[in-house]
Amino acid sequence: MKPLPPLATAAAVFAFALGLPFGLYVLLTRQQRRTTREIRDGAAAHGWRYRARRWQGNPAAFRINGQTRSGLTWILTSENTLGYDRDWSVRLHVLFPVLGGEADLAVLPRGSGELGSAPAAPVPPPGIESRVAAVSSAAASTIGFSRVSREFPSGFPAFDAAYRVLALPQDSAQPPVDPALAARMMQWPADAIAPHSVLAWRDPLGFQVQARLPASPNWATVAYFLAIAEALTARLPPAVPSTTPPGFVDRLVGRLLRS
Repeated sequence: MKPLPPLATAAAVFAFALGLPFGLYVLLTRQQRRTTREIRDGAAAHGWRYRARRWQGNPAAFRINGQTRSGLTWILTSENTLGYDRDWSVRLHVLFPVLGGEADLAVLPRGSGELGSAPAAPVPPPGIESRVAAVSSAAASTIGFSRVSREFPSGFPAFDAAYRVLALPQDSAQPPVDPALAARMMQWPADAIAPHSVLAWRDPLGFQVQARLPASPNWATVAYFLAIAEALTARLPPAVPSTTPPGFVDRLVGRLLRS
């Protein structure tokens, strides 16, 4: 048996060295690629626009632009966190820009002290809103909301033990979250990825809902999450337009959302 020529041997070694990691990558990402196709096809079936967010360096990150059955436009994004959060690593977020206004609602996990632009637990000192407004009208709005809001239990014990729903006193004609909606937020379908927690709030940028997930979402997760978000929008009081011009942070966030 004749030995292989040096050139053929080098080519075989190179092909093996290149093909092995590529083959492993294809094998290990097969499920994620199947999930991505499922989400893309599900979005297309509803007439929504799906885009991968490859610039993040995360093959599972995506953005969908769509609208509810009543015609409300929304922007949904999915992205990994930095890995510093316990029990969850993916953020599924939907924004309804046309529902923006002064902060008047927040759904927070109990014990939560941070929520991006949503109200935090500590009550800030007087006079700080005007200083914060120069940087972000959304942050200033939520600071004012934290002073006057009060809790409205849903009446669903499991939900009320895990979450607090804050709203303005004059919006007490109907609770922002009723027992039926609270049950839906706690009891996700078996084929969906149940979230670590769900958050919602309104600020001048829009009405925003966020699910913190332990893994990348599948289509069942995306569809159920959007259904919950739409149900929350149906219970919102009319928006009060923000009287504070957008600050630097608001304009930056707006550009990122449009990109």
